[in-house]
Amino acid sequence: MHIVEGRPWRRALDCVAVGGTEGKRPWHGVTQPHDMDLLLVVLSTDPRMVLCLEVVDGDAADRGGNIVVRPSSTVLFRHGILFDAVKKRSGLHVRMYESYRGADAHAILDALDKEYHLDTPWFTPARWLEGHGVDF
Repeated sequence: MHIVEGRPWRRALDCVAVGGTEGKRPWHGVTQPHDMDLLLVVLSTDPRMVLCLEVVDGDAADRGGNIVVRPSSTVLFRHGILFDAVKKRSGLHVRMYESYRGADAHAILDALDKEYHLDTPWFTPARWLEGHGVDF
C-alpha cells in the first residue's frame, strides 16, 4: 500500500467524484506503482483528510508514468476521515509518500476501517480537538 497525496485537493475530488479522466489520477508520492497496488489517497488539505482507497490498473512505467486506477474498485470515504486519526489509531509512525506492506499495511487498513465505522464527521468539535491533541 502506498500513501499518496491528491493535490490540488479540488482537482483530486473532481477526479474521484466526477470522473471523466479514464482512470488517470493526479496522485503524488509514488513514482512507479505496479498493477494491483493499493493507494491510500490523502488530500492536501489542512487537516489532511483520507479521500479514498484505489487499485492501480497496470504498471505506471508502461503508461508513460501516469497513474491509472480501476474506478470500479475505488472506495470513497464521503464523510471525511482525519489522516492523523488513522495514523494514531494504527500505532505506527505512518508518513506521507511511504509504502507499507504486510502487517504494517494491515494495521493502517484496520485503523482506517475503525475510523470509518465511527460514522462521526471529522468536523465535530470533539473529533477535531481529539485529533489535534488539544486539551482545554
